[in-house]
Amino acid sequence: MLKHLCPKCRKNSFSADENYFSACPYCGVRFSGRYGSDRRHAERVKKETSYVLNCQGQNLEAESIDFSKEGLGIKISAKTSVAVGETIELSSSDLQIKAKIMWVNELADKSLVGLQRIN
Repeated sequence: MLKHLCPKCRKNSFSADENYFSACPYCGVRFSGRYGSDRRHAERVKKETSYVLNCQGQNLEAESIDFSKEGLGIKISAKTSVAVGETIELSSSDLQIKAKIMWVNELADKSLVGLQRIN
């Protein structure tokens, strides 16, 4: 169990994962031990949906991790050359999304990417 200091009320809370965003039991602000306050204004919904990611002329397979009204997190099952600030297009059988890459986390065998929807 890890002890985390809430960035708003400065009280301690506990979590088994420093990356997971959870609500402070005292004031309710969502934060993680590693990333601090949650910058998303809308609630995240966990849902896995398969997409085709079109970036720099390449079509890559991707899967959503979670989404909100303003954006989504995706997992790409390979290392990629996507960069923060790029605009990409995601498509599934019934949906097309144009989005801006807000962050990229390269792992050994996959990439995690945070996207902000563009209208």
